[in-house]
Amino acid sequence: MFRDLMNWAFKQADVTPTFASQHCLAVRGGGCRACAEVCPHDAITITRTVKIEPIDCTGCGLCVAVCPSFALAPRERVVTDHAVRCSAVQGETTSVVCLARLQASDLVRMAAPGRPLTLARSDCANCDIGGAEVPAAIERAAAAARELLALHGRTLELEVVEVERFEIPRDRVEISRRDLLRGGWKEIRRSSSVLLAPLEGFAEADEDAVDRRALPVEHQRRIRAIGLSKPEPDAIVPLRLPEVLDGCILCPACTRACPTNAIRRVFDGDAAGGARLELDNDRCIGCDACVEACPVDVVRMRDDVTWGEVTGPPRIVYRADRPAAPLGAVARAAATPVEAAGGAAAASVDAAVAGDDAEGSEPGADRDAAADVGGDDAHAS
Repeated sequence: MFRDLMNWAFKQADVTPTFASQHCLAVRGGGCRACAEVCPHDAITITRTVKIEPIDCTGCGLCVAVCPSFALAPRERVVTDHAVRCSAVQGETTSVVCLARLQASDLVRMAAPGRPLTLARSDCANCDIGGAEVPAAIERAAAAARELLALHGRTLELEVVEVERFEIPRDRVEISRRDLLRGGWKEIRRSSSVLLAPLEGFAEADEDAVDRRALPVEHQRRIRAIGLSKPEPDAIVPLRLPEVLDGCILCPACTRACPTNAIRRVFDGDAAGGARLELDNDRCIGCDACVEACPVDVVRMRDDVTWGEVTGPPRIVYRADRPAAPLGAVARAAATPVEAAGGAAAASVDAAVAGDDAEGSEPGADRDAAADVGGDDAHAS
C-alpha cells in the first residue's frame, strides 16, 4: 500500500533529469548509449536524440551518474546538510528521490571537516526506484568529490548506511546548555565560518556563476571548486585533457564529436600556411569523445593537467606544416606511415561530413541541437 502510494506520488511530479542535447554524445553521432543501458526501468530511448519517458522514469539519477558529458542533470540541488536519506528510507531528515542523483559538487558542498556526511539508503537491489548500481554511483561521485576537497586540504568523511528509517543522531544537532552558558552563540558562529571557509562561496553562491547554456553545469561547478582552492599555475588538478600524437590526418572527426566545441580545426589563409588543431582547455570536460572518434587512434587523454593550462589561452595540440586546403579536405603531402594506414579512414570521415562543415550544421543531431552547437572549423585571418 505504502509503496503503491509512493509510486503514485512520484508520477505526479516531474522527476526526470534535465537534458542538454547540445552536450549529448549520442546526439552528435558518437554512439553513446550509457544512459539507456544503465536505466533499470527502460525509460530511455535513443534515436536522433535522447527521450525519457516520464511515466517510466522514477528519477533515480543513474543515467545522470554515468553520462560522460554531463548532458543529463538533476532538476534540483540538495539542500546543504550533513545527513541525507533516499526517499525509500523513512525519517525526518533531508531526502532525495535516490542517492544516485547526488553529484560530486553536491558532496563537496555538504562536506565539513571533523563532521561525517551520512547517506542513508535502502536495499537498492530490490528498490522500485533505483537499482543495484546505486552504491557504485555514490562511490564514483564520492571519489570525484575527494579529489576536489583534497585541493582544499580536506577529506570526505562519508558514511553510507542501509536502513529502513534514519534520523540525524542527537549528538550532531544538539547544542549543550554548557556551550550556551559559555557564550556559545558567538563561538558557534565562529566555528561555522571555519567549517565553511574557503568553500562558503561554493556552498552559497556558486549558482550565480553558472551559465546553463555555455558548458555542462556540473563541469562549471567543479571548475569553481578547484578555483576556490587558489591553486598555483603548476599545480596538478583533477581534470583530463587530450593530446594528439604524430599521425593526425586533420579530419574533422574529433571536432565534430566534441560536445563543448573545445577542439577545432584552424586553416591558415596564406598559401605558405598549414592547418592545426586548437584546444580550449577550460571547455574540455574529459568525456573521451575525441578519443573514441579518432579514425587513426592518435588522440589520448592525460591526467597530469595543471591549473595554468586550464586557465590559460587556447593551445595548439597538433600542427601540420602543409599548404592550406578546403574545409573537410586537408591536403596530405608526404604522408607518415600512420597517415598512410589511416588514409582510407580519413577519406571515409571526410566523405561523411562533406557539406556539413558549414557553420551551424551538425550531422546526426536534431536541428535544435545544431543551433546550439554551431560550427567546428575556423579560418585564421
